[in-house]
Amino acid sequence: MTNIEIAEAIKDTNMYELACKTNAELDLTDSEKVTVSQLDAYFKKVGERGADPEHEIAAFVKKAINEEIYNAPDELLDYLFNRDNIGEFDDFEGVTDPKNTLVAYETAKGANVKRSFLDIGVLKPAWFNLQIESDISYKDLRKNGWKSVAVLTENAVAAFKNKMFKIIFDKIDAGITSGAENFITVGGSAMTQAAADAVALYVNDRADGNGVIVGKSAYIQQMSKLNGFASDEMKNEVHRTGRLGSYDGCEMFPISSAKKLGDGSAVFPDKRVYGIAGQIGSLSMKGETSVYETMDNNNESVHLKFADFTFGVAFNKDTLEKVVKAELA
Repeated sequence: MTNIEIAEAIKDTNMYELACKTNAELDLTDSEKVTVSQLDAYFKKVGERGADPEHEIAAFVKKAINEEIYNAPDELLDYLFNRDNIGEFDDFEGVTDPKNTLVAYETAKGANVKRSFLDIGVLKPAWFNLQIESDISYKDLRKNGWKSVAVLTENAVAAFKNKMFKIIFDKIDAGITSGAENFITVGGSAMTQAAADAVALYVNDRADGNGVIVGKSAYIQQMSKLNGFASDEMKNEVHRTGRLGSYDGCEMFPISSAKKLGDGSAVFPDKRVYGIAGQIGSLSMKGETSVYETMDNNNESVHLKFADFTFGVAFNKDTLEKVVKAELA
């Protein structure tokens, strides 16, 4: 199979979706079957020869990762941030929505009063750069061909997304401290009616539309089963789905406790429930993720370096007033 044929095979195909369908053993279309067959034959040959002169494995993985990371929507992050992509060597500086600090004075006609001004803050992003390095053995390529590359691709995307999600929520969590108006102490290890009501009230008072409530699945389930809140219809919903879809008008987002990073740490903060009333700032992806490929014949493997996964997140204490945190004991 020539390089031109490989390029043609992947040109009009969403390679990330194809990798996921392959890994999940879902039915493929006829054209997808042809693409998989061609890639499978080529990757098996790489394992036989220990050579990939045009770095086609890296080219495929790069296309798949960038299609998913930079173009796919994420409902929760889209709710929290104004999201965009900027060039690798670009930077940005945002501003907050005007905070109305104009003061109206009672005075006589024709008099002058003290001037007041709108409070418009500047948002500068904190930049983070993530990187992954891994190998695919020649033996694995000879045996599994395309599937070897598909599995690594899907897991690399998940690793990048989960780490970014963790960094963002750790930063949000650190910005809301005890004593602040948007900090709620829960007197125990489970969500209470009072705490859940306080979270929903805070969000509904500040939301432009419908707010959301986010927490680990266990806490969302607890809120769904609070005594004195659920009607018979709500109880039936919980029996059908395991949880309520909303609480006091706020859509609920459960985060699985099983979702972990590669080092075993949790993706989402524990003993926390957050209420979100709207966007708090900007999330920008910078440039594209690069994938570098090196043939390691001594160890009989393809070394892949996933670099330049760079994102910037910008918010401040004032914009964080759109988020309330309930902290459990």
